[in-house]
Amino acid sequence: MTCRHYKSNTKEGVDKMNPMDFVKREPYKLYINGAYVNSESGELQDCINPATNEIFARAYYGDVEDAEKAVKAARIAFDKGPWGKMSAKERSKILLKAVRIMEERGDEFATLEALECGYHYGVARYYCVPMAIDSFEYFAGKAREIEGKVIPSDYGTLNYVTWNPVGVVAEILPWNGPYLMGCQKINAILAAGNTCVIKPPSWGVLTLLQLASVYEEAGLPEGVFNVITGSGNSVGAYLTKHPDVDMVAMTGGTSTGREVILNSADRVKDIALELGGKSPNIFFEDIDIKTAVKWAVWGFTNHSGQICVSGTRILVQKTIYEEFLREMKLFIAKKIIPGDTFDPSSNLDPVISKEHANSVWNYIEKGKQEGARIICGGEKFEKGVLKKGNFIPVTVFADVTPNMTIYQEEIFGPVACVIPFDTEEEAIELANNTVYGLAGAVFTKDIKRGIRVADGIKSGQIYINNYFSKGMIESPGTGWKESGIGVAGIKKYMISKTVFVETIDNTVPPL
Repeated sequence: MTCRHYKSNTKEGVDKMNPMDFVKREPYKLYINGAYVNSESGELQDCINPATNEIFARAYYGDVEDAEKAVKAARIAFDKGPWGKMSAKERSKILLKAVRIMEERGDEFATLEALECGYHYGVARYYCVPMAIDSFEYFAGKAREIEGKVIPSDYGTLNYVTWNPVGVVAEILPWNGPYLMGCQKINAILAAGNTCVIKPPSWGVLTLLQLASVYEEAGLPEGVFNVITGSGNSVGAYLTKHPDVDMVAMTGGTSTGREVILNSADRVKDIALELGGKSPNIFFEDIDIKTAVKWAVWGFTNHSGQICVSGTRILVQKTIYEEFLREMKLFIAKKIIPGDTFDPSSNLDPVISKEHANSVWNYIEKGKQEGARIICGGEKFEKGVLKKGNFIPVTVFADVTPNMTIYQEEIFGPVACVIPFDTEEEAIELANNTVYGLAGAVFTKDIKRGIRVADGIKSGQIYINNYFSKGMIESPGTGWKESGIGVAGIKKYMISKTVFVETIDNTVPPL
């Protein structure tokens, strides 16, 4: 398949572009032990465009038999293959070679992510692709700077600590950004010296299946990287229980995280979980309201709220509360444009599937039933492509209280709850009044207050006077409370070893 290059951030570029030029006519295959293969069952799954709900591709659907083959390949590759004998420098060079391949194929990966996951093509091509490429470059460098340390010990004893690959890693990826998050996590796994089995989300398989061909062309040895589609209940559960899988990492909902914990408990596996959030976005009365409203709306409508750190609980000081709500409604009416993911004039994506759209609508109805005040949205689109696709209007509820379902539970759609507060202390208390602790933000001209509130919020990533991370790889956040387990970065996929060396010949045990 030839990759065509267009200036696709312009109307002219998109008009010339046919997304189906980047889609295979034959079903996409699993990738096991260095080769693309059919699933054992031969079963296929449909790949559906969330903007139209039309099938545009098919992929083989894996099951436990395929997962078993993948784990076996990864185990042999780690224990006996060349990967474990390669130096960090050699691993780094493979990742750097993959950079050039990914740069050449950026249009293809952006198109597949837009078609299958509902990303706006401009965002996929000019944000996700460059950020994914950056992850190859970043972890290629990190591979060559993994350092241990020497610990002061008794005279005559050398004590040193090394960091080592954990082994075979099963990585279970989410549907809200499988390409970008997949590249970031997979490159960390490989840079650390591990082998892996990747389980894509059922609603986003294509970019991860195609990613295998990038690593293959770059020279990754067979068995090091494997991709198995399939359901979480079968393939996901099988991987978490498998005795030859040394570590399970999962990004997704908190309920799924609990299942991973239970499935891995018998063998006390290493696990790392990046889970849900219900992040607070706090606005004090000293802010510029028009500017603040832009940040508030951006914080919960980016990718239609399908981002785990979205600022979906908007806390506003009472003195500016009603004015803030009026400005939000005006800004949303003027600036938010739902539309096809390849339409350069649109800026509101569809949600991933009909099933998920129904879930979001159920939450909207729950908000109405529990007495929250609707500021805008809340009614279905009834015309054209917006009715055909999984589009949900930006919906803002005011006067939301902590006892309401929409305040406590993660909706994962373009739905915000606005809550008034009086004092700094009340804002912090409201911010922490959920089971989640993923992210949060505070907007104020008083930097001392901003830092105090940031310190008070029980979450792993905080923004002051902005929203969303400016250092996803360099400074990753970790989930507090029910938002996750484990650290982030390359050492997430490594394990330490401490060694004691006696340097004095006449040392004897004290018997």
